[in-house]
Amino acid sequence: MVRFLTFKRVKGRKYRSIIFREKYRYSNKVEKEKYLSKKKSILIFGLDSSGKSKELNKLFRKKEIIFSHLKKHSVIFISCTDSIAEMVFKNIDDTDIQNYLLSLVDDKQIEAERNINKQFFKVEVLKHKAKNSFLFVDDIDKFQGKKLEILKTLVRNCKQLFATARDEKSINKTVFQIIENKKYDSINLKTTSSFDATYYVLIALMVPFAATGNYMAVIILLIINRYLDKGLGK
Repeated sequence: MVRFLTFKRVKGRKYRSIIFREKYRYSNKVEKEKYLSKKKSILIFGLDSSGKSKELNKLFRKKEIIFSHLKKHSVIFISCTDSIAEMVFKNIDDTDIQNYLLSLVDDKQIEAERNINKQFFKVEVLKHKAKNSFLFVDDIDKFQGKKLEILKTLVRNCKQLFATARDEKSINKTVFQIIENKKYDSINLKTTSSFDATYYVLIALMVPFAATGNYMAVIILLIINRYLDKGLGK
């Protein structure tokens, strides 16, 4: 089984719906289908090899054809692998800095302008931009230290959150409490059945190769199996 997000055009509507589907590999028949609310945050759960980052990036790339109200909000994308410098570099520009400065009273604005090139100032700009934003976070359960503290504010400030994690329990308790206060849907890329027809075919192919000592062929099949585990949904 593979589980994946897809985006369906509904007749008479400009923007597409978000659908979570489950089907057998190499089959066009959809076994299960769930429509996700576009007004709620979305958590994508799965193991490291489940393809959850791919699904989040797919959602991020398609955001303009999904959300009718996107133009009214800022968009931020961060990953646990980003340094603080990368988090701010990728997500703020001169307009964001100007908007932050204008939000301050005169005395604080003058003080902030003195620190305009410092990292802590740019972090404050990012936090300000997060207010009423669409926030995309890859591996939200792996943030630590100063990045975790920044994350808490971003999640608290955002309008909607789209994030990946192993499961609910792996997310920092404070962060998850903030998420719970928002309306959200969750999907799990882990299938309930461990095997489908594809696994049996691969096993059947491995046995004769292993019996004849052709271990290179077995390794190739294992690599193919790992690739399939990441999901083939488009």
